[in-house]
Amino acid sequence: MGGVLVILLGFELMAVLVANAWDQEAFRQLVVDTLISNGPMALIGLLLMLLASRLDFPAQRRSPLSWTVLVVGALLSLAMFVAVPVTVGGNRLIQADADQAVSQKRGELERAESESKEPKLLEVLEDQLVQAGQVSADAKPEDKQAQVQALINQRLDQLRQQLTQAEQARDLTMGQRQLGGTAVAIVLALSFLVVALVAIL
Repeated sequence: MGGVLVILLGFELMAVLVANAWDQEAFRQLVVDTLISNGPMALIGLLLMLLASRLDFPAQRRSPLSWTVLVVGALLSLAMFVAVPVTVGGNRLIQADADQAVSQKRGELERAESESKEPKLLEVLEDQLVQAGQVSADAKPEDKQAQVQALINQRLDQLRQQLTQAEQARDLTMGQRQLGGTAVAIVLALSFLVVALVAIL
């Protein structure tokens, strides 16, 4: 059963590696994500194999199964240690893209706030509301201004909401990448290393 779990990790990696596009950052991140997400399954598999080795060969400390756990554990530990800088590099790119998206939304909001104070814009919006029939041409000037200001406030509220959503999406994504990616890779790397060492001790 333990061997099956390790083999499943191999199949998952092979399905991704078939693309063989190491020059592309997206491919490298996909390989690392596949390795990290399926790593716990392989770790459990190695532990089951190690336990089976100790139960089947109680007097033999270094059985063939133990050597298998040692080799596979060491390879997976090395792979996880290599995955750490790859995930860190990917996090930087994702952070840059997310920051750019947030900056774009913030710029749109700042421009809209600046434009909302221009008298010419107010006149244009008032004419548009009159032409659209949302405001009567005979309405009082203060009523027209109130309608225009309500329209501007609605647009500003939408932009503020979009900015907040972009910031939340950035923070959530980076939190998941750092805790669910880099941190997990380090923990798995150390765990595989411990299992490999225990296999021959």
